[in-house]
Amino acid sequence: MGGNAWLTRLMALTLVLPPALTLALPRAASLTPCADQYLLGLADPAQIVAVSAEAADPRHSLFATAARYPTTRGGGEELVTLRAEVVLTDRWMPLRTTERLGRFGIRVIQIPLPENWDDIAATTRAIAAELGRPEQGEARVAEMRARLERLAARRHAARPPLAAYFLPDGGSAGGDTFIDAVLQAAGTRNLAAELGLNGWGTFKLEQLALAAPELIVMGFFDQGGDTLRMAFARHPVFRRLLERLPAIAVPDRYWLCSGWFLAEAAEYIAERLPAMAGGR
Repeated sequence: MGGNAWLTRLMALTLVLPPALTLALPRAASLTPCADQYLLGLADPAQIVAVSAEAADPRHSLFATAARYPTTRGGGEELVTLRAEVVLTDRWMPLRTTERLGRFGIRVIQIPLPENWDDIAATTRAIAAELGRPEQGEARVAEMRARLERLAARRHAARPPLAAYFLPDGGSAGGDTFIDAVLQAAGTRNLAAELGLNGWGTFKLEQLALAAPELIVMGFFDQGGDTLRMAFARHPVFRRLLERLPAIAVPDRYWLCSGWFLAEAAEYIAERLPAMAGGR
């Protein structure tokens, strides 16, 4: 089922729930870092029974908050022991896992990957409703909208700087991606989108010389190490780009996935543009 259809069905079900069914908050757990962000940001602390095993990693965006709760690897027996009623996970969770948890009577909510602010708002409201916390969903959406409005009000450049976004494996993000939404909200133009890339993909390094980007925005470079995933980050052409152009390395925690918290990623970039522009 597509993301929009899922949201429509979920909101329709929420609207017809009898008032008595909305009073008891379901006991909830999360199985991935993205789901952790949604659960910890929307649920009442008393209804959280576990967060993902990754939340025990100090690099997790919500490590300090997540440390208050048990962790889970998503095993059915484990979640039954915790008496979880709702489990949040990502949309790419294997179907067999979803079916197995369903047999234990646990409702699995797979969070979609909304690519624009309106869909992020709809997803936030839908997940909050599933957790019995619609008012918290509205609060998060209002918080996101306020941040975006402040960013829009402070933009003053007649021609926003052209930003080349890179993942450590050389990947990039064009139009119709949440990265593009963040770059635009931050007050930049997305090079990949201007080159005609739609969705997630790559563009050739040779294109950079012709397009003449004014800055580099790096995402998910926090891992470091010598893995193949970081090979592009060590490429001589890319290293020369970093020597020649200003760069903004956005910490992973700001955009592990798409949610209301992406407005903070836009703020992070925007706050570094004035100083960077002065250095050009």
